[in-house]
Amino acid sequence: MQGQSARLPGITRSAALHDQLYRYAEDLQQLIERNGRLERHFETLRESCDQLTESRDELDRILHASRDIHIVTDPAGIIVQINPAAERLAPRDTMMGCKLESWIQSSHRGDFLALQQETSSARADFVHERELYLNSKFTGSPTIIVIASVIGVRRDGELHFLHWVLRDVTHMRETEFESRLSSMVFKSSAEGIIITDIEGEILAVNPAFTRITGYSSAEVIGKNPRLLNSGIQSRDFYVEFWRALREEGVWQGEVYNRRKNGEIYPEWLNVTTVRGNDGKILSYIAVLSDLSRLLAAEKQLAYLAHYDALTQLPNRHLFSDRLELGIAQAKRAGQRFALLFVDLDNFKPVNDTYGHLAGDIVLKEIATRLVTSVRESDTVARLGGDEFVIIAPGLSGEAEIGRLCAKLIEAIGRPIPVEGRHLIISASFGCAVFPEHGNDALTLLKRADDTMYRAKKAGGGHYALFGPLPNHGAYLGATE
Repeated sequence: MQGQSARLPGITRSAALHDQLYRYAEDLQQLIERNGRLERHFETLRESCDQLTESRDELDRILHASRDIHIVTDPAGIIVQINPAAERLAPRDTMMGCKLESWIQSSHRGDFLALQQETSSARADFVHERELYLNSKFTGSPTIIVIASVIGVRRDGELHFLHWVLRDVTHMRETEFESRLSSMVFKSSAEGIIITDIEGEILAVNPAFTRITGYSSAEVIGKNPRLLNSGIQSRDFYVEFWRALREEGVWQGEVYNRRKNGEIYPEWLNVTTVRGNDGKILSYIAVLSDLSRLLAAEKQLAYLAHYDALTQLPNRHLFSDRLELGIAQAKRAGQRFALLFVDLDNFKPVNDTYGHLAGDIVLKEIATRLVTSVRESDTVARLGGDEFVIIAPGLSGEAEIGRLCAKLIEAIGRPIPVEGRHLIISASFGCAVFPEHGNDALTLLKRADDTMYRAKKAGGGHYALFGPLPNHGAYLGATE
């Protein structure tokens, strides 16, 4: 037939089979290639799975070894997982299933709830952070201060877990507090403080140092404390000073230093050696206290213990000491001395009429006149009120005693100006002589006192001697 090719029946079947086999081969090849791709994809998935497992294990190891506290809670705050560091709060079985809020101190629960709310309501993952105070079940650390960070773990947009990371900053806060406290003490201390390096170069001084020495910090930093040296301490003193610092780590004692204005002053110095963990010396800290006022106060107290505050004369205590000393010296030297007991006549009306201030003026003036009328070797003392006593070494004759008493009566009797007025005061004197009228202090003073009253009965402005002395006559005299 025209336009058609003729095929033999056997050839047609062979060609069809060939085409079919060819298609099978192509399909098989595609299957093989697809299988290869699947194998490679599976291998990739297996490797990824291994990497994820490895990463998870590594993360678990990191969390397990972390010093930070890691706690996972559900959205309601129930603890579902913790790392070993969290057991600083309490044992694991105590914490699991509890609300994390129960471990927060009440004063910080508001911050905790706000932090939880911020994290729960955030649309995207965001790390929120606040400082919290936690309760601990261990008595050694009842409070733990942490910086709390929270990460919200979401799946398909829904919050599944809260991952809390609590970094313990207790030691840091305590160190900061101690540092602030030390700084406050350093600045506000009433004692001067000097910090030097191991060579003695001044690194810092506090304001009290400036008040005590007169040197500002700018004038002394970088210099040696030797600039305060008064020159009073010897070389041996400093040898012992450095020996104690090296061997004992501390030295304290009284020293004399020099202020910027050149004034030498006493101070109590306490120097401490500061060492590092390796035992090496890092610096020296010196604390100095100005003893000037203290010593002045002690001197004033000692003065007041022995002298009358109004007249500045020796008081009863010092008079007793001097009388005992006078008796002892007189016994050793075989000498005599006179004791005069003085009492002002009609002094009470002065206080009653013109007031105690006027009376004080009179007493001070009388004391001055008594002191200026006797010898330097004599002692004038005030026993109290308007009573005075005079110890006159070597004075023993009636004539000598009479002349002295007359001189004193005349001095006391001169007008005393008081607030625009001139007051006239007289005094009565009782005299006793050692050893004729008494060989001990108590007897001698009593007899001089008794004799003074005899003189006062004579009308005032008189003196009387307790009894006649060898080769002497009458013992009652007057101011005429």
